[in-house]
Amino acid sequence: MQVTVQGVYDWLDGLAPFDTAEGYDNAGLLVGEGSALVSRVLFCVDVTDEVIREALHQGAELIVSHHPLMFGGIRRIDYGTPEGRILQALAAHRLHLIAAHTNLDKAPGGIGDSLAQALGLTQIQSLGDYVRLGRLPKVLSARELGEYVHVCLQAPVRRYGDEDRPISLLSVGPGAAGDGVREAYQGGAQAYIVGEIKHHELLWATAQGLLVVEAGHYATEAAGMKALYEGFQTMVAQQDWSVTPLWFSQAPFAGALSR
Repeated sequence: MQVTVQGVYDWLDGLAPFDTAEGYDNAGLLVGEGSALVSRVLFCVDVTDEVIREALHQGAELIVSHHPLMFGGIRRIDYGTPEGRILQALAAHRLHLIAAHTNLDKAPGGIGDSLAQALGLTQIQSLGDYVRLGRLPKVLSARELGEYVHVCLQAPVRRYGDEDRPISLLSVGPGAAGDGVREAYQGGAQAYIVGEIKHHELLWATAQGLLVVEAGHYATEAAGMKALYEGFQTMVAQQDWSVTPLWFSQAPFAGALSR
């Protein structure tokens, strides 16, 4: 069955309704037209120059990203800026772009749940829109937890707090969910895994005895987009859609484990 951009949009809307996105967000169909036919869909976290090149190389007509373009609202497109250059390339090559951002962060099975699952947590429960709580497969020291997160997410980490504290109940918040430390603490978590956290949030958390592991914005959200891609693969096979899902796995940053 032939597939349109609108068909992919409707599938995403069924999983993570776009009307649940935060008011400051820019989720949805950002570039292109719903009636256009697509044969290849490229999933990614960020729309970068490398993603555009990969879409063109693979023949993808539609990009589904987590982070949107034009996030803060723009009045003009300057081809000399990184975002302006990307918008120019999207339009010039008639590429379509859908961003599933805060609506996917909070959705059941979305970015928050996928991060918890990537860390092997069980008995997962929601502590709010973005924060999840679960139990580790075994008790780990804080030092061991840092290494565990590094291995699970394949990302450099920074650990703050008592390195010898035993951890069994873990809370997670993808991306910039540093303000989730209060929900994590109130939910009984002994440690909080987050993409990035502000200084005052970190001071508050460690003062409460809550261990914090900062694993990077990209790494804590890539698991969710990979799960979305895999879910699309399954749906395509079940519905016999004439479309090939693609996954852009290249992380924009690399580094070594901080201990």
